[in-house]
Amino acid sequence: MKIIQSFWSGNLTDLTRNYGWISYKYNWLSWILSCHQLVKFHEEVELYTDRFGYEILIEKLNLPYTKVHVVLDDLNDYPKDLWAVSKIKVYQMQNEPFLHVDGDVFVWESLEAKFRNAAVLTQNLEITGDNYIKMWDKISPELLYMPDEMEKYHMSPNNFACNMGVVGGNDIDFFKQYSKISIDFLDKNIAVSSKINCLNFNLFFEQILFYQYAQNIGVKLDFLFDEVYNDGYYDGFAEFQDVPEKKYLHLLGEYKRNPAVCKAMEIYVMRNYPECYSKITTLINEAEGNQNEIEFLNKEKVEELISDFDDELRSKKFLADNYLLKRDLYTEALPNYFKSLRDNEDFNIVLLNGFDITIGQDEEETSFLEIKELNEMSKKYELDDLDEIALSEIEPGIRYSDFISEMLPHFDYESEKAKKDILILLNSKLTNYIVLKIIAIYR
Repeated sequence: MKIIQSFWSGNLTDLTRNYGWISYKYNWLSWILSCHQLVKFHEEVELYTDRFGYEILIEKLNLPYTKVHVVLDDLNDYPKDLWAVSKIKVYQMQNEPFLHVDGDVFVWESLEAKFRNAAVLTQNLEITGDNYIKMWDKISPELLYMPDEMEKYHMSPNNFACNMGVVGGNDIDFFKQYSKISIDFLDKNIAVSSKINCLNFNLFFEQILFYQYAQNIGVKLDFLFDEVYNDGYYDGFAEFQDVPEKKYLHLLGEYKRNPAVCKAMEIYVMRNYPECYSKITTLINEAEGNQNEIEFLNKEKVEELISDFDDELRSKKFLADNYLLKRDLYTEALPNYFKSLRDNEDFNIVLLNGFDITIGQDEEETSFLEIKELNEMSKKYELDDLDEIALSEIEPGIRYSDFISEMLPHFDYESEKAKKDILILLNSKLTNYIVLKIIAIYR
């Protein structure tokens, strides 16, 4: 079962188009990470794209796809906002078992090994909110044609759809017929595309129709996740601090516009795929006519910067040169390292530089951390009373065992269970500080 991905530019040859991300940089970083992780765990990973996608993803970024098909320029007469049409067309092209993986999906295990026998697979079943009905109520009066599946939906709307972050399987006939119905639905309404919200229409000719068609013919759907998620409430799909223990991330919806999530993705790419990171930052600097982005990273340079920061951490003397870059690279893998150490051996905790404490103007005079970010606005974190106590105990550095000993007297507890709950809370705080990049640890 091969893995496939699709990129269609919508006939817009603009590197700086953001494709729904908070910044266009993160769109390209997402493709870098998605491709590399798929290739790491699968033998066949193919890309279907247009000439612009080939230029950027293959010629400029040299992404390691095993095969590339430049076939999507044929879609350039479609409105650019109908982004799902490229996915549907690519499903239709398949003649052997496949899994299509979106460019905002990242894996740390083989999908093919788990689902090689699935007839039809999607990421998960989704409960759609009332906003889908509202969108449909605006779109449907303008439509010239509905397939039988959408006529049934129109007469009796339900609240189910399939999330298509991953979709595929062995039942090629299913995908051929579904794709035909979907493209027919789209083409017979293309004359009214200027009267409807095309971005919203994608949801109906892709994921709503997919579920309706599967129900109509009685095909059994397999899911990557058995949990049924509410649209817009996909908790747990963006925790870079939990990989590789967490095997699957999908930066759908608002995750693309979350600065902390996007920065975590950037740092992961920076540390694990530095040569490719430098290729996209070089393109960004060329596009913007400056040198704001870092272009000099490779595997050896990353190891050198991490080693330098380790020396500075142990001496508690941090040098200003490339401080934020070194901090980001060093702390990227620390959350899992912290988990591995805390129950087995003692270690050192050090309070880092790179943040300021500010007092809010509200009546409570709330304290905030303003944490500096590389080439981004500072990140704000509201301090509670426990944070203030914990950070004062850590400064400038402390052994983990001593930190726990100093913190426990601040709590009242009368049982081992209560003490265990306190330790869970304190470890959660420390994990959060590592993710925020205000502390680091070493043995």
